[in-house]
Amino acid sequence: MKDKVKIFSKQSTHSLDTLEVTLDYFQNKTHAKQYYKAIRKFKTSSKILSIVDTLKDERQTKTYWKSYHCNSVLLQDNQTFKGSLCRKRFCTECNRIKTAELTNGYKQPMIELGQLYFVTLTTPNVSGSKLKKEIQLMIKAFQLIKNNIRNTYKIKINGIRKIEITYNQDSNTYHPHFHLIQDNLNASNLIQALWIKQFPNASIKAQDIREINTKDESAFIELFKYATKETNSKGAIYSGEVLHTIYNSIQGIRIYQTYGTIKKVKKPIEEKQTEIELDFMQPQKDIWIYEQDKKDWINAEYTPLVNTLEIEKLLETKKLISLKTKK
Repeated sequence: MKDKVKIFSKQSTHSLDTLEVTLDYFQNKTHAKQYYKAIRKFKTSSKILSIVDTLKDERQTKTYWKSYHCNSVLLQDNQTFKGSLCRKRFCTECNRIKTAELTNGYKQPMIELGQLYFVTLTTPNVSGSKLKKEIQLMIKAFQLIKNNIRNTYKIKINGIRKIEITYNQDSNTYHPHFHLIQDNLNASNLIQALWIKQFPNASIKAQDIREINTKDESAFIELFKYATKETNSKGAIYSGEVLHTIYNSIQGIRIYQTYGTIKKVKKPIEEKQTEIELDFMQPQKDIWIYEQDKKDWINAEYTPLVNTLEIEKLLETKKLISLKTKK
């Protein structure tokens, strides 16, 4: 079986705030985690501003502003800090929380199905004006394929499907595609074959089936991460116009869709508020408001919560020293 498909077992790609950190820059691990939350907050706010600047209709900006204000205010009670969550697709922090919720909710029921496969289904790139229609065609095609496999081939399949969209800056085109995690290798191969029939212009080389090492959580994290990576292959952030085109194309569309017995899995509860213990802070009652230029939460005395800018300088200095040492 293993010679028929590739093995999906990526190196664990933990974010920086889950790694061992040095106390030269942080008071403790809790402080480090809050630092990386501040960085994610800054990235989200910057992204939202770039999108809003491209929109002429103020009615379109309302949803984006909710993400801009996500976790902007933290209420401190002793060492407990509470803030509200926007739960929007364009919020980096809320996407991170969503990934954890979905992974925790669906990983075990999926593993209980036995051997799993990571399937990628693609179509040729399209212009921004055709993106929404293309996604709708893909959803319809996948539904027809599932019905065909069940009714014609009498094969039962169970899994989860995710929509993902990337952008090609060179051609100014968009690449919508599906990622699936499911059981049944025969059905996976059949889905791929029927997909090519539905989209004859799609390259067979762009489709992919990989056997999942279910002991490695990275496959599940990869599925549940986000609808768009928001950066190109060189790490440059997409423009506000590109991001709005992507988000607008999936407005009202379910990014994740279960099928088969997985439909019976109870939907994870979505947290609407954060509550964290910051043990590096003195116990007190206070209000902290995020300031974009400081990349940090500030209280009435203008004291920074994390001291983000100073830590950034220290980490950048360490990075430069490390690069010089390697040379």
